[in-house]
Amino acid sequence: VYIGSFWDRPLEYDLNRQLFETEEQDLLNDLTTLPRDGRLRLLNDLIKRTQLAKVHALVIAELRRHMPLVLNKKQKQKELIHGLSAIYSDIRHKYGIPLSDFPAIETMKQKLKDFDFSRFHSHNKSLFRQIDEMMARDVPKLMSSIVSEQMSAPVDAYDIKGGKFDVLNREPFGYLKGEGWDAGADGTAQWIVEKSRHTYDKVFATLSPVNGKISSVRVKAEMIKSKLPNSTLNKIYRLSDVDRDGLLDADEYALAMHLMAIKLDGHDLPLALPPHLVPPSKRTTKL
Repeated sequence: VYIGSFWDRPLEYDLNRQLFETEEQDLLNDLTTLPRDGRLRLLNDLIKRTQLAKVHALVIAELRRHMPLVLNKKQKQKELIHGLSAIYSDIRHKYGIPLSDFPAIETMKQKLKDFDFSRFHSHNKSLFRQIDEMMARDVPKLMSSIVSEQMSAPVDAYDIKGGKFDVLNREPFGYLKGEGWDAGADGTAQWIVEKSRHTYDKVFATLSPVNGKISSVRVKAEMIKSKLPNSTLNKIYRLSDVDRDGLLDADEYALAMHLMAIKLDGHDLPLALPPHLVPPSKRTTKL
């Protein structure tokens, strides 16, 4: 993490250069989104702590309920600690609380040995009702408000800016600039797919195109040879079908093969087809 994120001297061995750059990008991305995601994290922490406090209170109240008024208090307390799993089970079934919300039973047993159960508070229905109302009414409102505000705000409204965060993705040395699907984005060369076009066109001709196009069935037989997951091949096909007619012409087929090559080379696919990868025949305006 240190070398990938804070090392600003030349790398003695650049075998893992891309790994270091990826680690740096991931770390800085996480840091930039801290303000944006901070409130959601706080709310989620509040929910977890409330659930845990409620379960603790239920366990304490249940232990108090089983305590005798006068005699054999110490012996009864030992019995209750020994049978804590049964108390957990009773509370689970009575209140519908998952086992994962309960504190670790062995830790709880050790801590309970230091307390006098007769001093514990009994079950307070009013307080538990207030907790349930908060969780059912107030928390969803807060969650909805936070999510709604984030969706209506600009994508980077809460992001950290300045210093290294501003130069991270600047040309020409930004993260993965000019690599993978970003290759050819500088606009100084021809359509990047043309580099291997002659190979793609030969295969396209063997797939018996009709009116210059081939169906997804014919394309599938060729694409599965890559051994990429079907979900990835589906995404590649959708990105390549630029005119959305369900068929691929020679340009779109070449684009599909180019995207497959990018993925096989270890790069990610774009979420949407960037302008420089749109076939020239499909562009409405020049880049």
